[in-house]
Amino acid sequence: MSDTTSHDLVVIGAGAAGLNAALEALRAGLSTAWLEAQMFGGLVLNVNELDGEIQGSGAELSSTWVSEVADLGGENLEGVASHIERDGDAWVVVSDAGRHRARAVIVASGASLRKLGVPGEAELEHKGVSHCADCDGPMFQGQDVVVAGGGDSALQSAVVLSKFCQTVHLVHRGSAFDAGPRWVEAVAAAPNIRVQFDSAVEAVLGSDGVEGVRVNGQTIACSGFFAFVGLEPASAFLPAEVERDARGAVVAGPDRQTAVPGVFAAGAVRAGCGGMLADAVADGQAAARSVIARLSQSASMPTAPGSSPTAPAPAQA
Repeated sequence: MSDTTSHDLVVIGAGAAGLNAALEALRAGLSTAWLEAQMFGGLVLNVNELDGEIQGSGAELSSTWVSEVADLGGENLEGVASHIERDGDAWVVVSDAGRHRARAVIVASGASLRKLGVPGEAELEHKGVSHCADCDGPMFQGQDVVVAGGGDSALQSAVVLSKFCQTVHLVHRGSAFDAGPRWVEAVAAAPNIRVQFDSAVEAVLGSDGVEGVRVNGQTIACSGFFAFVGLEPASAFLPAEVERDARGAVVAGPDRQTAVPGVFAAGAVRAGCGGMLADAVADGQAAARSVIARLSQSASMPTAPGSSPTAPAPAQA
């Protein structure tokens, strides 16, 4: 484990919220570092066609953000945060790469796709159970697949898969979709998407690979299964004093600060953050602005290398 590093701000997570928080802080002259448990960009990295206020390729957009953070002097700590702990008036983010002291921490660890928890789902992971239609769709060329869910992600994935698969079975517990009109219309227009409302996935079947999915007691023969049934906030590593709601999302005020001074939350991990990419971007920026305001009140803030000449200059030590 490396020696302790020290920064004005450590951002936990390099998805849309985390990277934009880092950009905002760096532009204001804060020495900033970030950690990411998986691939930079978060869930948006796997979306080829973004829908909403921000459009384009998720991979290209994420790459642009990472490049901008690096160009401004942001440091990739190349570790996975395991917990955070107090260090006087500051915080230490502990990771498998070391201990990272910071005047403030922004938790932007995002969320992961919720699992159904049915038999066969975990056992057949990467053997036909997938979570990325854009990535894995070509693997199911001419085959049948099942998609579970009724929101934007489920319907968009079903549409993507319909371009490769013979039949896409779209299974939803409810009696109507929760997705936006665009995706509801796209599903209705796809001749090879078969919708089953008021239906529950009971098991994923197969031994060496997915062979079928049991829905309402009946087996649908297929070779792929995709579940998009919500998100689980990645907040388990945080100390108990950081308040979370019943879903596990971090509770924070309008300034994105949690009940613990110096610890902020942004993006999908925060309770109340909207589900669109633009919401995550705005949330990260808002959290960073609150950190900037908090740290600018301290006369001991060091001047960070590479500060923008137009940005508010931190006070000298």
